[in-house]
Amino acid sequence: KVLHLFSLHSASAASKGQRASQVSETSITAEFCDTSCAQGTDKTWRGCSGDCFCVHVGNDTKGRCMKWDGDYPSAEKEE
Repeated sequence: KVLHLFSLHSASAASKGQRASQVSETSITAEFCDTSCAQGTDKTWRGCSGDCFCVHVGNDTKGRCMKWDGDYPSAEKEE
């Protein structure tokens, strides 16, 4: 299964009768990995490797591993 998330943002500003617009589009694909994951007694999630991370629902202690692919901002700070 593959999940597609699309975000389209447009902003416009008017100044002295002139109009400017800006459009930004971001596309992200979320894909299930082949593994499952579980929360241990120490509250640490285990079972995912590589680019995969654990996704679970509510207070469930079992989940599925997923990974992101696409054009999205990095959470890491650029230097």
